[in-house]
Amino acid sequence: MFIHAIASGEALQKALQETLLQHHFSLSQCTVRGADHRLLPLLEHTLHEAGMGDVLLIDMPLATRTDDLTALETWLSTRPDLHVMALCENSGPSFLMQAMRSGVREILALPLNPQELLEGLQRAATRASAQTIRLAPNTASPDTSLASPPRGKLLTFMSSKGGNGSSFIAANIAHVLADEFDRSCAFVDMDLQCGDASFYLSSGTQTNSLFDLTRQIDRLDVQLLASCMHAVTPRLGLLAAPHDMESALTISAHDIEKVLNMVQNQHEVVLVDLPRTLNVLSLKALDMADVIFIVTQCNTPDVRDAQRLVSTLRALGYKDNKLRLLVNQHTSGAWVSLPELEKAVGLNVTHTLPSLPQWVNEALHTGKPLASVHDHNGVMHALREMAGALLDTTPSKNRHWLQRWIGRRA
Repeated sequence: MFIHAIASGEALQKALQETLLQHHFSLSQCTVRGADHRLLPLLEHTLHEAGMGDVLLIDMPLATRTDDLTALETWLSTRPDLHVMALCENSGPSFLMQAMRSGVREILALPLNPQELLEGLQRAATRASAQTIRLAPNTASPDTSLASPPRGKLLTFMSSKGGNGSSFIAANIAHVLADEFDRSCAFVDMDLQCGDASFYLSSGTQTNSLFDLTRQIDRLDVQLLASCMHAVTPRLGLLAAPHDMESALTISAHDIEKVLNMVQNQHEVVLVDLPRTLNVLSLKALDMADVIFIVTQCNTPDVRDAQRLVSTLRALGYKDNKLRLLVNQHTSGAWVSLPELEKAVGLNVTHTLPSLPQWVNEALHTGKPLASVHDHNGVMHALREMAGALLDTTPSKNRHWLQRWIGRRA
C-alpha cells in the first residue's frame, strides 16, 4: 500500500511526513499545491501511477472545494479502488454528501489529529489486503450473439428511523412480486453493517454474499452472479450482505455499480435494502434507483427523522417524483395523522401497511415470508396492492391455493 498526499502548504506537508514516519508508515509522495494550481492536472501529472489499494491524502481548501470535488470525481472514475481521505476544515453536511458522491472514502478534520489519521490508514490497509485476493480478470470474449435484455426496475428502501420495518417490507414485497405476479426478482441486502435479510426470507445465514461477488469483480458474469445468489423461490434470488465488517469495508461504489448493473440485466425487478445512514455506497444505489421508498411510522420522532431524510435527499438532487413515502404499522389512533405527516414531510403518502404484530412477528421469528405464515391479512393485502401499483397491473386476488402451494414447493 503506497500513500500519496497533496497538501496546500508546507506546514501540513511536514505534519503528514512526521506523523507517518513516527508510526512506521512510508509517504511515497507528498506534493505541495500552489494557490493557482487546479487539481485535475495535478492529479494526472503527479499521481498517474497510483494503483489499486493505494491511499491518497488530499487537502481541500474551502475556496476550491467544489471544483476539487468535481475534478476528483472525474479522476477517480478510472481508479475506483483508490482509497481517498480528504483533509479539510469546516466540513458541513452538504460537503460530506458531495465528497461521498465524488468517491471520497473518509474525511479528516483539520488541524490534523494523528490518531484519526492512523485509524483511517489502518482501515485502508485492511481494505487493500482484501483486494489482493481478487482474481485476475476473465479474458474470455463476451457472448454477443444475443441482444441484451431490458434492464429491470430498481427499487430502494430506506427507513427514516431504525426499526421502522423497511427490510421486512422490501423482502416481502419482493416475495409477492415473484410468487404472485410471476416476475423474476432479486433482493439485494446493502445494509453492510447490520444486514439481516437472510433471516426474513430463509432460515439462516447464506454461504455466499455480496462480498463474494465484489472480491472477484473483474470476473463478474452471469455464472458468478448466479453462484452467489440464494434461490428463495424459483423466481426470487437473494444476494446477502457480507458476513463480517472486514469484508464490508472492502466494497467500493464502483463495485456496487457493476453488481447492480449485472443484477438489473438479469431480473425484471431489483429491490435493494439500504441502511438508514447515507454513505458512498448507498448514494450509488440511490443514483441508480427508479424509485426510492422512505419507510416511516406515524410517531413524532419518526416524522422528524423523515423530514430530515427527505430534506437531505432533495438537497442531493433527488426529485420528488422519485420519492415514495410509505407508512408502516399504521393505526387509526396514531399520534400523527396521515395529513399531518404529509404536511410535515412535504410528500404524499403512497402506501400504508396496517399494524398486525401477531402475524408479522411470527414471520420474523420463523424466518419465513409473511405469505407463508398467513396469506390473508391486512398487511398482505397492502403488499399486493403495492406490487400491483409498481407493475401497473391488478393484484392476483383470486389465485388458487394449489397454485400458491406449488409455487412455494417448487
